[in-house]
Amino acid sequence: MVYIVCIMIGNLSELDEFFMSYMPAKGSTGALRENRLWRMESLLRHLGSPEKSLAMYHLAGSKGKGTTATIVARLLEASGKKTGLYMSPHVYDLRERFTLAGRFFTTEEYLSTAEELRSRLESFPQNLRPTTFELYTAYAYMLFRDTGCTYAVIETGLGGRLDATNTIDPRAVILLPIELEHTNVLGDTIEKIATEKSKIMRAHRPAFIARNTDEAKQVFVAEALSLECPIHMFDDEIKDFVHTESMSGNELSFRIDDERFTLLPALCSKAAAENIALAILLAKREGFLTDEGISEVEKLDIPGRFERRKYGSKTAVFEVAHTKNSVENAVRTFFDLYGDERTACVFGSVEGKDYESMLDIILAGFGDIAITRAGDFKRTDTAKLYDYAAEKCRAGQVVTCIQDAKDALDYAFSRADIILVIGSFYLIGQFGEHGA
Repeated sequence: MVYIVCIMIGNLSELDEFFMSYMPAKGSTGALRENRLWRMESLLRHLGSPEKSLAMYHLAGSKGKGTTATIVARLLEASGKKTGLYMSPHVYDLRERFTLAGRFFTTEEYLSTAEELRSRLESFPQNLRPTTFELYTAYAYMLFRDTGCTYAVIETGLGGRLDATNTIDPRAVILLPIELEHTNVLGDTIEKIATEKSKIMRAHRPAFIARNTDEAKQVFVAEALSLECPIHMFDDEIKDFVHTESMSGNELSFRIDDERFTLLPALCSKAAAENIALAILLAKREGFLTDEGISEVEKLDIPGRFERRKYGSKTAVFEVAHTKNSVENAVRTFFDLYGDERTACVFGSVEGKDYESMLDIILAGFGDIAITRAGDFKRTDTAKLYDYAAEKCRAGQVVTCIQDAKDALDYAFSRADIILVIGSFYLIGQFGEHGA
């Protein structure tokens, strides 16, 4: 049995509508997830196995995947390898998910591959109807193949073991820091979550492992040893790591083997600096590190990663951090840079995140906090967020709840000069057209 897709894709708005028409019905996600890899493998075979035309690097972890993936892709591109980059979710623009090492393809290229995908789906069995994320993933592989990419850097969407991206045979994998996240799907301990993410490893292929908790590292090393994967640990192979940040700029220094690296990256925060070092380690070990690549990394700026925008005489910093450690890192960086200014925070978090830990960090630093809705794509229980913050706040702190995120930012600007907007990709995504 087959079904017919009647949507014609003539512009980028219709491309977005096409993908969203495959969004799973509420309540069906669990069942869809359980047979995801079998369904995804069937879809890829139907599309001519586009993933097999690409040499790939695969990333999993709780935080830092998008930044690290972008850095690796930029290093590959600078070495002369045309490189596709697949990330999720996007912040402001759907095309952010599928780029040429962080730069958009032409509109014609996006639409041509989309129409090919739409046409091919007409003969795909209805009982194997894919999800939106599965189509995103298959589309990425097709787009990269159709545009002549020879390499691709692929970020997992959720977890690893059952993630739609876990149907590839990567040259190497990168495993980033693990935190408690999506505990209803991935498990309620660091060990369980790390186990899910470790399953992107492939036998005899290198595994590059970021700084992590002992629990996560033990899981990753055990899986790597069972598959006879060469192991490259941040803590073992990156020496003399030093990162400093100030209003005048950031400096990063570290050593790999006998080579010293010193960079002045545009990306802020210690976490971003660690991502840079790990990506350079991979590029050095894999043989595609160049001076041009390091120069590209220094200039790199990624949407929603400590992204600073001026609003007249005032400044907003947009940060997609949505886990305890990433929020802690972002808040520390924020106050290192702006601790002498009048500051406030706009916070929003979707259901399923560790909002208590994030709010504890924010309450420890900010005197003015506006709780708001993190977009409409996923549910935000603003009442729950506000009740927790209001109960925990100390004397003299002001906590308010403003449903509209842009109104919340305007309110924060009435209270302060430098604003941190933080807590979710979906929160930050609402500001694509808002601001100078």
